[in-house]
Amino acid sequence: MTIGVQGEWGSGKTSLLNSIKGELAEGPAYRQIWINSWEKSLLSTPEEALIKIINEIIEELLETDKDKNRKDKIMSAANTIFKGALRVGAVAALGKKAGDVTEELLETKEDGINALRGHLYSLVDEIRERKTNPYEKIIIYVDELDRIEPKDAVQILELLKNIFSVPGCIFILAIDYQVVVKGLEHKFGKQTPENEWEFRAFFDKIIQLPFMMPMGQYDIGNYVTSLLVDIGFIEKDSIDTEDIREIVLYTIGGNPRSITRLVNSVSLIEIFTDAKVTFAGGDKNTIKETDEEKFLMFSLLCLQIAYPAIYSLLVEQPNFIKWNSDFAFSHTNKAEEKEKELFDKEYGNAIKTEDFDEEWEQALFRICYIRPRLKPKVADISRFLTFIKEQYTSKDTDLGNTIQDVLDRTSVTSVTSTDTTQKEFTKSKWIADEDIDDLIAYRKEFIEAVASVGSKAYSTMKSGKSYSPYARFRSPANIFQNNEFLPRWEIEFNGKLILRVDGETGQDHLDFMKYVESKKDYLQTKLPSSLGEWRFQYKEGVIKRVIRFVRVKDNVDMDKYVKEWKLKIPNSGNILADKDNQKESIDWIKKVVVLYENLMVELADGFEKETGKKLKSPRGYGG
Repeated sequence: MTIGVQGEWGSGKTSLLNSIKGELAEGPAYRQIWINSWEKSLLSTPEEALIKIINEIIEELLETDKDKNRKDKIMSAANTIFKGALRVGAVAALGKKAGDVTEELLETKEDGINALRGHLYSLVDEIRERKTNPYEKIIIYVDELDRIEPKDAVQILELLKNIFSVPGCIFILAIDYQVVVKGLEHKFGKQTPENEWEFRAFFDKIIQLPFMMPMGQYDIGNYVTSLLVDIGFIEKDSIDTEDIREIVLYTIGGNPRSITRLVNSVSLIEIFTDAKVTFAGGDKNTIKETDEEKFLMFSLLCLQIAYPAIYSLLVEQPNFIKWNSDFAFSHTNKAEEKEKELFDKEYGNAIKTEDFDEEWEQALFRICYIRPRLKPKVADISRFLTFIKEQYTSKDTDLGNTIQDVLDRTSVTSVTSTDTTQKEFTKSKWIADEDIDDLIAYRKEFIEAVASVGSKAYSTMKSGKSYSPYARFRSPANIFQNNEFLPRWEIEFNGKLILRVDGETGQDHLDFMKYVESKKDYLQTKLPSSLGEWRFQYKEGVIKRVIRFVRVKDNVDMDKYVKEWKLKIPNSGNILADKDNQKESIDWIKKVVVLYENLMVELADGFEKETGKKLKSPRGYGG
């Protein structure tokens, strides 16, 4: 029997074969032989590779034979065949078709492959009949076929058919069907719906029992999260596993080898970051990225691995929402319009969808259209970038600067080249290095003040090891009566409290927002205008849904100050480091934080009781 374990490069075929081999090794009933076909094919013709594979199988089987004379006889025959194989290679090198000599080798005579195959049949049969034989079956694993040049891999498969029928043997092949397709293109042409059956027929003649690697069933979110926790990049529950899952599925997919490369890249960047901090005179234990920065770094590394060409576009213009037709034409020279009628039809259909209804998405479509590898993936790339856009433009941040800061760190693992000079390392993307220590101290004092007045939700946030003007975190499970409602709490250290129930969760969350806004008069009796202003942001069909309470100072809301931070205007540190403003902010948060928190819990519980609806945290977005 021949079993084909199918899966793309890096999908875990070798790991599965090793697992099977390990399980069966616990009992004595199976003689197991491992063949690395790629090693056998190095500097060899497919015919020579077959000879080497048969020879290794025979050598492995002879380890069970105590009869030295029989061993010597079989190995003598094998050596004769090896000499013939060397002749095949030598004649082919001189210009004669190797196939002509291969036919000679395949003839039924003393020095032919059929003779060696006969020895193999006899040896297997003898082992099975031997009274002292402990083996019920002989299992032969053939790995690394997809590392061989596709045309050669197909020829080796065709030749291997000569031994797949050996009685008592089970062959388990790790194989990528797409390698077979590529290897047969010289015979059948490019695969089309009309000739697909020919490719499949070839495969089915070789493989009796196909098994597809179940990549779609992998628990990607939890698996990748656990790896990132293991290497110390994030803490448990600090980043939503559903967010991680979405990013992975839009980019590298469930390919275990790509995931391993991703985790290695993250580890390398962490080492570089620590080294840069130390070199700059800082303390690596006090300078760390926020969870949002880490998630963006993780996302861009996924993009770098899956779509390096798109990553290079970000290096060129990090603020991708500014991509337009001119940007696209500078990369395509309008090559996408070479077959204008076809392009116009496909482009016209695309821009009717939500994946390509914005100008930057249409520029992306044009760029990917001329790249065969990117064209079928363009919708996933668009959704990936939209996900990033939704995550990092919700607070009026400069998206380009935010991405650029992270690109400077991920560039050490990029295999693409660029003329862009990496920026000098800074301790915070928000503020000048000379102000950073004072502001880290202020952030810590602010968070301690929140904890001191008895906050349950906000007291769980961590002060962090760098300065950022805000913190956002998933609600602990014990805050709301309904443990399935886990929205994001957010705070800005100059005077803003936020509850985020973002997501595409149908009508319930939208109804909750309307319910809260309908209670505005009640809210103002608890937290009046003398302390701040209530704001509600929601709209049907829009992901972002936010309840804010914003500090007002001298009739000016603190959003304007926050905006100045994020635009990085000159001397913005003077605003942040102003001691009077810091004291006012801390006094304000002590007065309002517990009231705000209790009001949000009260209204969420009240909404569920009055409507009979159950709020549930959405997948993939802030809440």
